[in-house]
Amino acid sequence: MKRYKKIIYVILMICILAGSVFAALDFMGVVDLNFRNKKFGEDVSVTENEADSNSNTENETNTNKPEPWHIVFKGYAFSVEPVGLAIIHESGCINIRSCDEYLIQIDVEDGTAEEFWNGRDDRVKNMEDSGYVIELAPEKVELQGREYIRYIISLANERGADVDNTYFYVLVSDAGDDQRFFTVIKFDEINIASLNVKEKDEIYEKAVDEVTSIVAGAVPTDETNDMAGSYWQETQPIENFATDNDNNIGADNITGADSKVNKNSDDNSSENDILIKDSITNEDTIVSYELPEGYILTDDDLSGKKYYSDNDRVNVTISVVPYTWMTAADMAERERGAGISKVIRSGQYEVNGVTFYYYTYSILYIRGGKRSITYHFNGYADLENGDMYSVYGFADDNPAAMEPDTYADFMKINME
Repeated sequence: MKRYKKIIYVILMICILAGSVFAALDFMGVVDLNFRNKKFGEDVSVTENEADSNSNTENETNTNKPEPWHIVFKGYAFSVEPVGLAIIHESGCINIRSCDEYLIQIDVEDGTAEEFWNGRDDRVKNMEDSGYVIELAPEKVELQGREYIRYIISLANERGADVDNTYFYVLVSDAGDDQRFFTVIKFDEINIASLNVKEKDEIYEKAVDEVTSIVAGAVPTDETNDMAGSYWQETQPIENFATDNDNNIGADNITGADSKVNKNSDDNSSENDILIKDSITNEDTIVSYELPEGYILTDDDLSGKKYYSDNDRVNVTISVVPYTWMTAADMAERERGAGISKVIRSGQYEVNGVTFYYYTYSILYIRGGKRSITYHFNGYADLENGDMYSVYGFADDNPAAMEPDTYADFMKINME
């Protein structure tokens, strides 16, 4: 009996010693006693360095994520995913182009969504009288926890459209303070009529998700509104200086305009016979115009080409306004640029068979007890492809900035 007790005692001592040895080896990292927690072929242990590395990677990912575009429009701050292009259109809405299929147009209107709903029958009649087809009658729906009025309309052979039938998906919702968000999704680059039900639902869902996300994030703000023509772009495809010798706007060209000069064939022609032209491009639209003597190019970006004359102290911006449902006459009639200022004069001005619709206004400034008046001119002309050509000018203490004659050369346009 004593013999068996000795044997058991020896075995227990051996187990205790073996456990102590393995514990010491595990502490020194020689062996890993956590093998039971591993899946086959997987190392579940994470060192401090690996943990720090993972944390740094997450921080870098968050840091590298671009900030949303902050757009302030009509008293509201909008956060827009920084994809594609966003611009405050001169017609008075935010245009957002995040993909090829559709264009999002957002406006802030006076009146509630309920007022819009109560007048829906008259609106439907007006749309039908204008040639629109009601694809989906106005209805109330809830999207992402917010109530909307929605309807879908289409228009055949729309001016400037690339498809036979252009579809418009409209969403209206309350913004607050007796105002509403009026949003139009214009499917101008995709033939909605040719899609089957599933394809149509998918493209609608994609566009509506984008709109509802933007509208849900819009908040009232006291910040200064971004100006018409302000834009936000994911990339910058437009170069400030061209490399083509026929389109050089580099430093060697003092006018900043194209190096295209029309000169009479008579060798005795004077400097006054030299005609300098410039042009502006917006996607497929190219418009050329004459450049008055003394004007130099100061900037060239998506909002247009900007010129300045030391002689007249007049600043001029030339731009091509992408197609919208408004005509040049509509743009001038809205007189949006004047804001609360009183319009001094409006009318029509014709140059080489092209009719410009314009309005003028002035703003009084008092700085340090000194009075100064800035005079403004806004002119628009319809282009053949549905786009619009815009001339905007202003000058301090120079009433000539309100005269259409001041911009006559800029109005001598040709589409190329």
